[in-house]
Amino acid sequence: MQSTRYWLSIGDGKTYGPYTVEELLQHRREGRLGVTAQLCPEGGTTWIPATSILEFGAVTGAPPTLPPPPPPFAPNMDPRAKSKVAAGVLGILLGALGIHNFYLGYTGKAVAQLLITVLTCGWGSIFSGIWGLIEGILILTGSIAVDGNGVPLRD
Repeated sequence: MQSTRYWLSIGDGKTYGPYTVEELLQHRREGRLGVTAQLCPEGGTTWIPATSILEFGAVTGAPPTLPPPPPPFAPNMDPRAKSKVAAGVLGILLGALGIHNFYLGYTGKAVAQLLITVLTCGWGSIFSGIWGLIEGILILTGSIAVDGNGVPLRD
């Protein structure tokens, strides 16, 4: 396997090389390769600052240019996250009125539960109450894990 070789320009109007990575590392150790150095892959036409090429971070003394990895997602740290316990308890206790769905942002379901209860003069509350009880249990067990905006619920 052949390693990539690079043409080198140090700002004096001349082109040197091509050099291997090992040779460029040696030039850096000897102080002959400064931070203004430009590199072009052999066969290429684009000159790039040596500091912007990852494999030359050690050559130029600059740190690698890759961005740091994002922190792991922690739903408990999201300020928009709703409480799983609050939503579950609201579903169990006030499910017939759809309060838990209003809380979670599922407005359509919440209005449906409320209308079933109100428009039947309370007789439909049996159906919507069972619906709310089941949803409350599903929320507490983690089967319903996001709110109406897709934000994970916090514990």
